[in-house]
Amino acid sequence: MIPPNDIITESLGPAVAITGIALLLNGISARFSIASTRVRELNRELLNTNDQDRIANIQRQIPYFMERVYLIRNAMFILFGALGMLVFTAVSIALAKLHFVHWEMVPVWSFLSGLVLMLIAVILEAYETTINLRTLDLDVDHSFSRMNDLALNAEQSNADNSGD
Repeated sequence: MIPPNDIITESLGPAVAITGIALLLNGISARFSIASTRVRELNRELLNTNDQDRIANIQRQIPYFMERVYLIRNAMFILFGALGMLVFTAVSIALAKLHFVHWEMVPVWSFLSGLVLMLIAVILEAYETTINLRTLDLDVDHSFSRMNDLALNAEQSNADNSGD
């Protein structure tokens, strides 16, 4: 008979990867919340502003934010799949150890599948980060454009006042 401690020890091997997934999910769910809240804020601002430059800027930003939200959602779903594969790995290790099934390679393949899913989720998040930079670029460009307009208006106002 196989000692129960061996079964438990080997079944808990995937726990390290499961912890990693839990940490990734925690961070990604925070990003999802922030991105979706930003979409709501931009929509609210869009409805309450008359500034045509700002309206145009918001209309350029919202598609990027929506793309980010969908990428984050997909990464989360993929991580849930990875989590399921790793839990299945732990169960299949225990079943193989108990000789209920002859699945010597199933735990290996399910573990590798879980890791591949984690990798895909990380790649999606890396891509999402590049999209985040696009929205920052739009915001900064809009701010610099507004500052330049204000500076020109101030110069014209000063020139008009000094000419009087």
